[in-house]
Amino acid sequence: MIRRIRTLLLVHAPANALLLWLAYEWLGVDESNTGRLLLSAVDALAILALVCWLWGATLVWFRSAEPRLNDSFRASLRHLAGLLALAIAALVLYGLAAKAAASLPAPALKIASWLTWTLRTPVKPAWITAIFTAILWLLRWAVLPVLLLPVAAAIAERGRAGWRALRPRRSWRQWLAIPLLALVAFWLPSVLLAWKPVMTNFGPELLSFSLRALLAYALFVGSLLTLTRAAAE
Repeated sequence: MIRRIRTLLLVHAPANALLLWLAYEWLGVDESNTGRLLLSAVDALAILALVCWLWGATLVWFRSAEPRLNDSFRASLRHLAGLLALAIAALVLYGLAAKAAASLPAPALKIASWLTWTLRTPVKPAWITAIFTAILWLLRWAVLPVLLLPVAAAIAERGRAGWRALRPRRSWRQWLAIPLLALVAFWLPSVLLAWKPVMTNFGPELLSFSLRALLAYALFVGSLLTLTRAAAE
């Protein structure tokens, strides 16, 4: 088993680096006219499909009694359309959540005014904003990952029949492990990269950034693999 996990790590280390590089290059694609905008959309869809293929295969690998990497990639490729549809739906949901978070001040002011008038007690809009911000934070980091990732695992393994995984209840372990691992995979690496220790020379500063970037990437890949395993249970 250790040897198989080592093989999986050897695949993910360069594959995720390549996907991150492709995503970075995509951010610089010229979208000055309709044709280039369509090309940018095709590029984004292709990168997303590669992400779905890689991580779909990983989900299949973790769900298999005797995992084989080639068989996992074949299964994920057969069910790529379903995985891509789920990924697009997830991006739409996260986009709506981000839009809702950005537009909170206006409804928070109205709700605070209504509560103040109804309760005859001053209610600060900042309190309402904080409450809704916490709800949206839980939605993005806890509810959506716990609901969607097991569905992705089922689709990667069984195809169209995997959509039924939306119905069953999740285990308490998944409700604890998936949000925690998602935070470790995405939030903690960003904290490491944003941390800027005071350095007097360029050499130590470059070395510090390189070590932090390497640690952040290892944390990102390792946490995502553990997250995938938790979602595949």
